[in-house]
Amino acid sequence: MSAAVFFAAALLYGWPAMADNGSGASDTGPVNLRRPGSGEQTLTSSTTGPLVLSGAPREPRKLSIGINDLGGQLRFHLFGNWAAEARYLMGSSSSDVGTVKAMVVGLRGYRFFPEHHRFRLYCGLEGDHVQTSLGSVNNGGNPSSVANVSGFGETTGYAAGAFGGVEYRLGRRIAFDLDAGPYMIGLQEKVTNVSGSTLDFVVDTAINVYLF
Repeated sequence: MSAAVFFAAALLYGWPAMADNGSGASDTGPVNLRRPGSGEQTLTSSTTGPLVLSGAPREPRKLSIGINDLGGQLRFHLFGNWAAEARYLMGSSSSDVGTVKAMVVGLRGYRFFPEHHRFRLYCGLEGDHVQTSLGSVNNGGNPSSVANVSGFGETTGYAAGAFGGVEYRLGRRIAFDLDAGPYMIGLQEKVTNVSGSTLDFVVDTAINVYLF
């Protein structure tokens, strides 16, 4: 996500840059045992109803904390296969005019599908608040450059998109997420009031630890 924000900021500034459980009915009739040299013996089932086996312990899947590409996240499963997640990302990238720093704070909504052989598909929507700034601005030796104005390069904006991906359960409490999708990113520069938007394809990865 942050890489896409860096790209959008550079454009704005004008510089290039389940496994299924098996089930079966037990035979409730008598069991015949025959030993050589002996008469027939009959064992009768103690119950006439089907044998019910308790299922395996449920995997923890209610609350998880995670580390994504450039930050952290907190995911809470609301009910059924639906979940909400708070995300925080920050990073920096060098450009021709200085170091672009970005911060992204947002929310995700998830729809999960049944797990199969440790893999679980999901899709969702995301909305973020985005801020960028320039550090160590290079004015190109021009003292009258707008780059010398205090606050130049500071932008605010949004990022919104849809995504689809897969979660792979590495262990009972640890899972790896990989998803991708199109995002619209819009920013406005503070000093010049120049604004712009770009459509980008964002790939995101994360490691999640399920607490319960």
